[in-house]
Amino acid sequence: MKTTQEEKFIVKEGDAWFERNKPGQLKPITKEHNIIKGMISSNLPNAGSLIDLGGGVGSVAAGIMKFFPGWEATVLEPSRKAINAGKNAFPKINYNCGSLTKEADLPNKEFDLAIISMVFSWIDRSLLSRAISNIDNLIKPGGHIIIQDFYTPIPKANKYHYDEEMYTYKQDYSLPFKALNIYTEIYSKAEETDHTQFDENDLYDTWLVTSILLKDLKGRYT
Repeated sequence: MKTTQEEKFIVKEGDAWFERNKPGQLKPITKEHNIIKGMISSNLPNAGSLIDLGGGVGSVAAGIMKFFPGWEATVLEPSRKAINAGKNAFPKINYNCGSLTKEADLPNKEFDLAIISMVFSWIDRSLLSRAISNIDNLIKPGGHIIIQDFYTPIPKANKYHYDEEMYTYKQDYSLPFKALNIYTEIYSKAEETDHTQFDENDLYDTWLVTSILLKDLKGRYT
């Protein structure tokens, strides 16, 4: 039976990605990072509980805690190597080993903020709706979701250059949440990046978008 993209990340590629990108991971993100810029522009609260889903060593969570010391952070990450490095680099962060597509791996609590940065594009398409549901269940009413990922106006899949049986899936990942009509997009910024271009004929192949969504169970209905 063919191994799914999810299984490959859990068994091998999660650790392999960490090893390839290790030098740039072991320090907090700066104020120039898109997520910090978005939080400042959106006037998000200065304190609360956050979970970074697929958060690697915790550099995003550590950066948020540096600039907004009132936040408490949990990182959910499938790579044991990344978690072990994160515990040494960022001891104030709580770490859970697991996948956001597996309900049993998720903390049994709600958070004020969930961050999904460069994770949706790797999720096996058979598990995408499950991931969206799990994320929604983690967010308190009045809480926020920050999504940062590759952007393209038309959904697209690029072959992953480290394993041609895997894909990077590009699309606007805020749309499924907005379609529920319980999320309002309060911030969105799309821009080109210096990421390696796979398709020179696609003008959006190197674009990235950062979106912030507010969960509002009642206010959107009249």
